[in-house]
Amino acid sequence: MFELLLKNQLSAPKKVKFKNEILARVQEQKSGTSNDEIKFYKTELLPYFIKLSQHNPVFSVTEQLRLLVGVWTPIWSTISFHESLPRRIQEQSFQIFQHDGYCASVARYIMGKEPYLSQSFHSRLPAYDFMVIQKYGVQNGKWYLQNIDRFQAFKNREIPLNLESVCTWFTDVLNTKVKRNASKLALSKALELENIEINHTNYLRKTSLAPSQVFQHLYIDNDWRLVKTQTDASHLPSYTISVKR
Repeated sequence: MFELLLKNQLSAPKKVKFKNEILARVQEQKSGTSNDEIKFYKTELLPYFIKLSQHNPVFSVTEQLRLLVGVWTPIWSTISFHESLPRRIQEQSFQIFQHDGYCASVARYIMGKEPYLSQSFHSRLPAYDFMVIQKYGVQNGKWYLQNIDRFQAFKNREIPLNLESVCTWFTDVLNTKVKRNASKLALSKALELENIEINHTNYLRKTSLAPSQVFQHLYIDNDWRLVKTQTDASHLPSYTISVKR
């Protein structure tokens, strides 16, 4: 794979091979803390990200807008926000971008990480579904994201969170709470977290509202995205790999 890093140009087949190599490295990496993921990015992924960004097929943000619409799965990320919640189920994680400029990040988290609890007890604990709704678009040739609100639900963990149920939840909330009460929504309201096992609760309340000052596609095509985000100049940028469903 290092020979691809040295090439000035990547043909379409070699670009596919290159992306698959990145996914393979990510999937081999055991999920850890955000610090672990940042270290992995610096030591393993950085040269691949640089090379891939040099071969971004769509630089125009307006053209990227067309590719973004649809449903994506976040495969890997350095965003520390996830570390504050219970274990996220990757295959039950969704990023939905609609034509009307609304988008949602939805994921299911499994509660009950204590090793001394029995498997039968774990299975009776509810799952925690968390959704952040935003508006997205292009202004002055750059991406912008506006936080709208976030929602949570406790569900039967034995019934998987699938695309149909996610779209139903998103559509229902969008029509009954977001669009209908657009002028009344207050992003500063506190997120109720009393009934869920969460690390760094105050941090989660803050970061669940923080908009991205930087939202940049280092690479995007019909089925693969590498996104750089940054909520504040004092924070390190985060990187996320997502694939189209």
